Formats: sequence, C-alpha cells, structure tokens
Amino acid sequence: MEVFPIEVKRRKDVAQIKKDIARNTKELFAQKGYSATSMEDICTINNRSKGSIYYHFKSKEELFMYLIKLNNEDWMDAWLDKESGYKTAIDKLYGLADHYVDDLANPLNHAINEFVSGQVVSQEMLDEMLSLIRIPYATYESIITKGMEDGELKPDDPQDVMHIIYGLFSGLTTLYYEKDLTDIRRIYHKGMASLLAGIQQG
Repeated sequence: MEVFPIEVKRRKDVAQIKKDIARNTKELFAQKGYSATSMEDICTINNRSKGSIYYHFKSKEELFMYLIKLNNEDWMDAWLDKESGYKTAIDKLYGLADHYVDDLANPLNHAINEFVSGQVVSQEMLDEMLSLIRIPYATYESIITKGMEDGELKPDDPQDVMHIIYGLFSGLTTLYYEKDLTDIRRIYHKGMASLLAGIQQG
C-alpha cells in the first residue's frame, strides 16, 4: 500500500535534485561561459561526485539544455506575473518588448549564445531547442487573437503575426553588444510602433 506514495515522493525528490544542480550551476556558466566550465567545476559547485551528476544528466550538454529550459520557464513565469498589469493587447505587446529588454541583462545569455553557436547540433538537440523556442508562442498568439477579437488589431492570421513580432524581438537582442539598455528599449518601442502601424486597426 505504501509503495506508490513513496515512489511519487522519490520522483519529486529526483526532479528537485535536477533543478538544484542546474540552478547551482547557472552562475558558474554565466561567469565562465559554456566551454570553459568543466564537469569538475560542476561537481565542486554542487558538492557532488561525477557519478552523482551523471546519474541525473548524461553530459554537460544535457545539463545545460535543461538549464535553458528552466531559464525559459522562469522567463514565462515572470511575464505572466506582469501581464495582468496591462489592459489592452497593444499595451501587452509593448510590455513584452520591455520584458525582452529586461531579460537582456540575464547573466546566462552569453553562455546560451556561445552554446547555440558553438555546438555540432544533432537532430535531437535541434528538436529540443526548437521546442524551447516555441514556449512563448501560445502567449503571443493569445494576445494577438484577443487584440483582433477586440478590434484593436486588423483581422489576420494570428500565427503569422506572432512569428513577425517574435522575429522582431529576437532579432533586436543583438543590440545588447553595441548599445545601452535605455537605447535598446527605445529601439524596441520604435520597432513595435512601426509594426503596429501596419497591423493596428485604424
């Protein structure tokens, strides 16, 4: 009778340990970058043996992919906390632009860019990375669809509009390496205003 609850608890414990290992390692990757962080560094920061780390993650690559997943989930949770503060779809789209700019200061971003550009990508990893990229899609589509239903935005294919807005926000992240956050925020807002000029209901 007790086997099932114990097994459930064990699964929860394992899931929590994985999260703890990933979050403990986040600062390490942020400081040293992906390539320069060794499994020895990861073991030291977590006070665990290699065998213990490998029990939960097959490789450093798998650990980092899991960390990216947690990072994206944190990004979404932070947005959902903010979203209720915006009344209209247009306000929410500007809010999303600000949310992107706020996240540019995330210390893990440099390591993520290094990881993505420096890996030999297998089909399995590509599929996983695409699934992570798609995490915010439903939120974007929901905002856009509601904006169209309320007459704020012109009738269109919400998915097409979502991809265009996502492309704008993602593309502008490269400004982080050449401009300060105040100027980047201004450009994000200008980009959003230019886009809205084409999709906002007159």
